[in-house]
Amino acid sequence: MDGRKVYLKALLAEEKKKVAGLDFRKKLEYIWEYYRLWIIGVVCAVALLISFAVHFLYTPRENWFYGVFANTYAQVGEHSAFWNGFVEYAQLDTREKNVVFNNNCYFDPAKDSYNQYYNAFVAYVDSKTMDIVTMETEDLRALGEKGRLMDLSNKEIAGSLAEKYADRLIYATPKDKEYSTQPIPIGIDLSDTCLVTEFGLYTQSCALGVSSLAPHLDKIELFLEYVLSWEEANE
Repeated sequence: MDGRKVYLKALLAEEKKKVAGLDFRKKLEYIWEYYRLWIIGVVCAVALLISFAVHFLYTPRENWFYGVFANTYAQVGEHSAFWNGFVEYAQLDTREKNVVFNNNCYFDPAKDSYNQYYNAFVAYVDSKTMDIVTMETEDLRALGEKGRLMDLSNKEIAGSLAEKYADRLIYATPKDKEYSTQPIPIGIDLSDTCLVTEFGLYTQSCALGVSSLAPHLDKIELFLEYVLSWEEANE
């Protein structure tokens, strides 16, 4: 340790000698020429620390609503026209809590093996983070068979969703026969809504499923109202 101090002192003394006879501008040019990589590195490190501190101190940690829009390349993520419309419709203050529209999730629920996106999706469900997921209808039905979506006929957890949207319900038969051997409602058909007609998330069909552990059922109802009333509100 003492040897390093001696070396640094000697190096600093040598550098002072090199710039001793230079004017201010020449000193700056010399320092930039020989130490610009160090300077850039320090500036980037400081910027990252400041960014992390701002995010940690001021970014809301809780969510008003968390939606996953799977298997689409449509630009409907945060701060899109679709996102802005929902935030305004639901009158949600995003300075207080987050409204997350995650449109970076791609997986085939019918497969027996999955990728990192599906693993992340399962984490969203199991951590009680995610509220809803949208997919093509057959994909959502395959996902519902695996028990990751809420049984909308269970009034204790799903409220009145099944009754309110009875003409739009999508059914799937669970692979877990101990739960049910009959088809249960696991989704709501939104194929005729702005998700397809205006924002083009999907081309053939669209269905919404509710996470089996969804934390914000009231916001899910607001989201459904927003989507189903969009065309009328924008005529």
